[in-house]
Amino acid sequence: MKNKSVTEIRSFGKALSRMVMPNIGAFIAWGLITALFIPAGWIPDERLARMVDPLLRYLLPLLIAFTGGKNVGGGRGGIMAAIATMGVIVGSDIPMFLGDMIMGPFAGLLIKKVDRLLENKIPAGFEMLVNNFSIGILGMGCALFGFFAIGPVVTLLTGFLSSAVALVMDKGILPLVSLFIEPGKILFLNNAINHGILTPLGIEQVKENGLSIMFLLEANPGTGLGVLAASWLFAKGTMKQTAPGAIIIHFFGGIHEIYFPYILARPVLIAAPILGSASAIALLSLFDGGIAAPASPGSIIAVMAMTPRGQHLTVLLAVFVAALVSFLVAAPLIRKQRGKETTIPLPDTPEPSNINKNDVSRIVFACDAGMGSSALGATRFRKRLSKLGVHIPVDHCPVDEIPADADLVVCQAIFGQRAARSAPGAELVLINDFLESPALDELVDRLAHATAPVETPVDDNTQAPIGIPGEGILCPDNILTGLAGHSREEAIALAGRILEKGGYVLPGYDRFML
Repeated sequence: MKNKSVTEIRSFGKALSRMVMPNIGAFIAWGLITALFIPAGWIPDERLARMVDPLLRYLLPLLIAFTGGKNVGGGRGGIMAAIATMGVIVGSDIPMFLGDMIMGPFAGLLIKKVDRLLENKIPAGFEMLVNNFSIGILGMGCALFGFFAIGPVVTLLTGFLSSAVALVMDKGILPLVSLFIEPGKILFLNNAINHGILTPLGIEQVKENGLSIMFLLEANPGTGLGVLAASWLFAKGTMKQTAPGAIIIHFFGGIHEIYFPYILARPVLIAAPILGSASAIALLSLFDGGIAAPASPGSIIAVMAMTPRGQHLTVLLAVFVAALVSFLVAAPLIRKQRGKETTIPLPDTPEPSNINKNDVSRIVFACDAGMGSSALGATRFRKRLSKLGVHIPVDHCPVDEIPADADLVVCQAIFGQRAARSAPGAELVLINDFLESPALDELVDRLAHATAPVETPVDDNTQAPIGIPGEGILCPDNILTGLAGHSREEAIALAGRILEKGGYVLPGYDRFML
């Protein structure tokens, strides 16, 4: 039951982060404009500062809503979501970041259901008329609903949450949120916490004060830095060897997931980031510190870029304090358990098959959001294969959106069940850490030393066939049934890879089919 609850929370957080994370670049642009041109900024300019409010009030909510609607209902869902969200925006006096997260998926789901209802029922020649007017009429209805119902309700809810945050800060108990944030991060709920909860609250504070402490509650890189530094100095084995590289990737690259396995291997270490984060939050609260926009990814570079004028010393001190306290707490805990087993047990997995590199046409690394740790793992693995002369496409994606043509999926063990549901036909390789894993070493060895296909001799005067189908193109291995629905492009790519795997076409032929 506990695992089911965590999975449901993680799935909800995934839905929120899928709306926000593709638009992080827009948040960064708004944050830079705010930090530079507002009266308290680095280059105060009254004319350029006029962009701040429209970006905050209209562009960012509409982008999030469009993305949410598109995730549920495709392109038409995105258009519906944008129309509906305008009603929510106009119906409220505050930036509507909670309302757009509600209206976006709702509008996308509505048009998706209506399209299915009207499927095969539209008279020939009236398709464009019905499709356009269905969005127009339903969009108008959703906009009115958002104006009169959702907008006022979300305004009240946002006011309540803002008052609660203000009360917590006034009472000086904001550091206690670390008791919930840090354990949630280790369970890979960091995107849900940061983008689903803290970012909307932080934007409200930025509108009033020009900065917010909320953006640093989860994104402070100091907490993970302390744990990694202690592991580097006092741990043994793989953890000690991988810690230096993890420090660079975490602190400068902003991929916080890189230090989660270090704590999962020694759960008692969770005390270190909790106390480190609480100390940093207390310092920021004392000096009214904060940054102007979400720091994503949570690297020191992004944090400094989003820091307004006059706040750099405070923010740097908060990062240093978080790292120092986290290090001082983690060091004795690691030294105390130095002689104990620290590997994370993996779930039971099938015995690995005898893979020939010609049988694997696509490898996918998957993580929760598909943008951080999986991108790191895919890049490193691709380089390792390339050095050995193995040229197999290696991509990265969210664990719930694994492409149908993936032959082999690599993900962290905590996402194993979700990966199995997303790609039931792919071989699954579960690991603890994208940075260093014996399973990845074994996989590289299997691919590099796979048996090369036996060439069939042909007459010198006869052109060799592209492939030898044997039983014909319609052999059982080339017939796939029960696949999840996917786009036309994905279906064509999958068909091309089947042809390539069977030897009917030359490698790379699928690209010319699209």
